[in-house]
Amino acid sequence: MTFRNTTACAAMLCLLFAPAKLVAQQRNLLDVRDHVLDLIFPLNVESKPYFLKIILRFDSDASQLALVVYPGGESEIVRSTLDSMNARDLLQLVSKTLTENPHINEEEIVAKVKVRTTRFPTQYKTMEPILNDLRSIRISPFLNTRIGLDEVTWCDFWFDTGGQESVHYKVLGNSTLGDAQDSLARWMTRFRATCEGLVNRKS
Repeated sequence: MTFRNTTACAAMLCLLFAPAKLVAQQRNLLDVRDHVLDLIFPLNVESKPYFLKIILRFDSDASQLALVVYPGGESEIVRSTLDSMNARDLLQLVSKTLTENPHINEEEIVAKVKVRTTRFPTQYKTMEPILNDLRSIRISPFLNTRIGLDEVTWCDFWFDTGGQESVHYKVLGNSTLGDAQDSLARWMTRFRATCEGLVNRKS
């Protein structure tokens, strides 16, 4: 009985005093990267109370695009991109930083990242055709389970009706399957192209 107690005690001490490196290894690199993106690309991009807000975040180039519609139809496109860095650079920065200091918090990593944010005014009626396309997509909260392999990318979609109701989807960004989330991912790509066209005309 004494031997058993001693063994149990030793096992407990090993758990309590495990090397810090072992604990740090439990931090998933992509999870930390996603948290960094949440910090550098905030969702509260509106400049005043709004009627509708749509935010798209693209994993492929670590960028965020938002459309905010205010009462009366006044709207703005808010585009945020990494400055002097791409998505792969950001992932390498997070990996290198965690290797050097496994206990570093995400805010310290964010301090090393520069973001460029630009705002472009537009009108709801200009965006209405592409938004009508979004209305035609029928997507259930119960998505088909799929596993991304190799160089798969993800995109995030937030839809917010003035702070009253909201929804968030994270879907595969380069899938060619026929599920509803694929329709949403393809719409996001078209929406970004539409916004880029408007921005370029205004520039």
